[in-house]
Amino acid sequence: MAVWLVRARRRVAASFGEGAVAVALIGFAVLTNAAPVLAGERSSALIGLLVLCLLAWLIVSGRRSLRGPADIWLRISLLMIGALLAWCFAVDSLVGAGLYGSRIAAYAASGLLLLALLLLSRRTALNTRALAFTGLAVLAVMTIPTLFTGQAWRACTAGKLEKCSVAGALFKSFYDSENYVAMLASFTLVASLCAMRRLELLATASFCLLIIVATGSRTSYLAIAAAGVWVLGSLVLERRRQFLRINFALCVALVVSALGLATYLTWSASKTTLSNRGNIWMAAREYIAGAEATGAGVSKWYYLRDIGEAPTHFFHSGYVLVIFSGGLVALTLWGLWAATLLHGPVTDGRAFSAKAPVVLLVVYSFTEVVWNPLSVDGLSWIYVALMLTTSASATADPVPASGPVDAADRPVGRRAARRRLAS
Repeated sequence: MAVWLVRARRRVAASFGEGAVAVALIGFAVLTNAAPVLAGERSSALIGLLVLCLLAWLIVSGRRSLRGPADIWLRISLLMIGALLAWCFAVDSLVGAGLYGSRIAAYAASGLLLLALLLLSRRTALNTRALAFTGLAVLAVMTIPTLFTGQAWRACTAGKLEKCSVAGALFKSFYDSENYVAMLASFTLVASLCAMRRLELLATASFCLLIIVATGSRTSYLAIAAAGVWVLGSLVLERRRQFLRINFALCVALVVSALGLATYLTWSASKTTLSNRGNIWMAAREYIAGAEATGAGVSKWYYLRDIGEAPTHFFHSGYVLVIFSGGLVALTLWGLWAATLLHGPVTDGRAFSAKAPVVLLVVYSFTEVVWNPLSVDGLSWIYVALMLTTSASATADPVPASGPVDAADRPVGRRAARRRLAS
């Protein structure tokens, strides 16, 4: 797969708009995911350095405009991220004893990445193939270690949480969780289904499905099934007409339904809910009891883990992370971000296909933290790609207006040209 990406570098560059952007974003995604191997316990410091390098490249290359994108909906999405980050930082700083540990560095990295995204959004337009190509590059790096070491696999689980793959083990690459690898493969798969065709689609989909099956991730199966329904519906709708954007009422309804269900799951979960994820959610809701509107700040979770009053696992839900970090206020800001991003226009008339990865993020966030808005990690490139995607197809040319084509735009031969000149 890595060799194929190198040979298809022109198509890769075209999906990003220009080669320099492709190198910068793919390099950022690959290196942030390889950080545990390259830097070990200092992987967070390396990721912070990568954010600074990305920001420096943007400034040196002339992308210094802070005016942001021309599209108002993308501006609102960026504003919602900034408001969410500022609110959660304020809550974390003011509630209880304030920030716990070294979380201020994580907040700073998240703020700098948001600044880089603002600079990128002015002149950069990706299509869905860019997300697929980036995912393939990351997955290629994560699967290469299997050729040289057996540490990329872990034993199947037994007991109440029995979990295994057809390979007789669980593929985790150099991470501790097979679900992490499955998430990367799932986003790559959905993006390829929307934007690729024929042999390119067959190779990409087969590669991603092989990885997902090897991880044994049941969460991925469910998330892909839900996103698959959206993709099939998109293909049917877009065969009949073009959609430059999704109706805002539909976007709001989808996001509000997701937030409502997530809130219900958080406050109704028992210890065994969804493979013991409820045990984590119970600890989160009990700690913020009485402060549901504002939350407690994400650093308090690390404090609870250190004193043994919370599970060692992270939140296992993007929605619970947001609720714990900033309460229902932060959840509202997250919902506004998702709704405006879904409603953002595309240039090729395939809005439903272009927004399929966003729908996958909304679905996946029920049981996994795909995007942590308060930090930067190996998954942060996904939200960057989603924010910059403006089309589903390989080209991002404006859709021609409906109606008769002007004579000046029709291709003409020499005889027709001479007749027009004589006339």
